[in-house]
Amino acid sequence: MDQYQKRYLAHQKRKKEQLIKAMRERYSCRIFSDKALTQKELDRILDHIDNAPSSCDRRAVELKPVRFRTNKELIGGILVGGVGWIHRADTIFLLVANKSAYKEGLDYMPYLDAGFLANYVWLACTMEGIGYCFVNPNVREENQDILGRYLLPNELFCGALAIGYIE
Repeated sequence: MDQYQKRYLAHQKRKKEQLIKAMRERYSCRIFSDKALTQKELDRILDHIDNAPSSCDRRAVELKPVRFRTNKELIGGILVGGVGWIHRADTIFLLVANKSAYKEGLDYMPYLDAGFLANYVWLACTMEGIGYCFVNPNVREENQDILGRYLLPNELFCGALAIGYIE
C-alpha cells in the first residue's frame, strides 16, 4: 500500500468517525438562547439538504422558514408538540411537500421524504453546534385553517424543525 492509499483510508476513517460522533451528540433541543443565527449560518445548514435522499429523487419537500416572533408564536400555538417552547427557536422550518409530486398518493411518501430531509438538517445543525428539534405534524382540527395561511393549496404540511443556538 502506498502513501496515497494510506492517506485516502485515513481520510475515510476520519469522515466515519465524525459522522458517528455527530450521531452520538444528537439530542432534541427545546431550550434556545436569544443569540440569532446569521444568514450565512442558515445558508451553511441549507447547503447540506441538497444531499438528502428522496423517493424517486423527487425533491418535492421544501423548508419554509418562519423567523418573525409573532409568526413563531402563532406556529407554536398550533403545533401540538411545540406548545410552550418552539417560538423561542431562532428559526422554525415548516416541512412542506408538493402534493402533485406524489402520483401514488399522500399516505406516507411525503412524510418519509420530509423525515430524510429533517435528518440532514439535524446532522448539519449538530456539526455546526446549533440546537435542533423535530416537531411532529399534529395540528388540532380547529387550527387547520390557521396553518393553511402558510401553505399554498397544493402543499402538504409534514412537520416542523426548530433550530437555534443552545441556551
